Amino acid sequence: MKKALVIRTGAYGDMIILSPLFRALKREGYKTYLNCGKRGLEVLKNNPYIDEFIEYEKEGQNDPDIEKYWNSIKDKVKPDWVKNFSESIEVNVALHPRSPSYVYPKSERVKRGNRNYYDATEEWSGIKFDQKKPDLFIDKAEEESASKYLKKGINLLWCLSGSGSNKVYPWTDYIIGDLLKKYEDLHIITIGGEKCQIIETLEDERITPLAGKLSFRESMVLTKLVDLVISPDTGVLHAAGAFSTPKIGILGHTTIENITKYFENDYSLEADTEECECSPCYRLIYDHKIQCPIDNLTGACWCMAKGQPANRLLKRITEVINGIRSSSIS
Repeated sequence: MKKALVIRTGAYGDMIILSPLFRALKREGYKTYLNCGKRGLEVLKNNPYIDEFIEYEKEGQNDPDIEKYWNSIKDKVKPDWVKNFSESIEVNVALHPRSPSYVYPKSERVKRGNRNYYDATEEWSGIKFDQKKPDLFIDKAEEESASKYLKKGINLLWCLSGSGSNKVYPWTDYIIGDLLKKYEDLHIITIGGEKCQIIETLEDERITPLAGKLSFRESMVLTKLVDLVISPDTGVLHAAGAFSTPKIGILGHTTIENITKYFENDYSLEADTEECECSPCYRLIYDHKIQCPIDNLTGACWCMAKGQPANRLLKRITEVINGIRSSSIS
């Protein structure tokens, strides 16, 4: 049997974006090997289209010998087809600070950056995908374990931030407070990294604060089980794209075209460019306090503080929840 080697070091969202490739490779008759880090192993667990994982143990470290390492993997597998997707999106669509195009005028950045990540990955692979949305596999045991966090009524999963500080939404508490007043049967689960515990400030029996307490895999499972997912552009939003769960992406530096174009039941909001003309910038943001204009009141970047006003997001959430309630009644 012919062999395919896929190489990808990257964050959770990067691995989710890559997930449709493996079904396509199996369709083309390949035995598939994936070289990835622990995050890839977690995201792609149970994937029946990956025949063998080769773990890269230095993920997240500055590895000067990585090219030598990759060549050793190729020598071991001897693939008929090989693609290295490390920095495939970061280099070709999203603009890295080291790229000359990072400082291009916005009109030029739009031409390069306003492309769908799944389209770009398919193009990079040279193999037609069966689907351009995440291909994730959750087993019954995982669903049963995660279901303990659900309560009777409408369950809303709110991801408080992504890997970048530019993805923190500063009006979360205000909106959650209004929603709890409006809907007595609403249960809100907040998730995110351990640092997000700082912004889990509301105390209410209808809020379950789980930031820093769940693995990313558990958060992925919850996106399938809840009634609505709200998230910035991060791995949780991509995971939700694998399922029919209604989802609202709070987008700042990216667009619906980039992220959720092919997702089912997507109600995402892009930043209002009249309020925040720098958005979308299509840039990779590592430190918003250095790279972005800052809102003086909240300390958040403009695209989240000014570009995503609380009243507009609250209106969208209300519309989606009312639609969920109507469909459950009918």
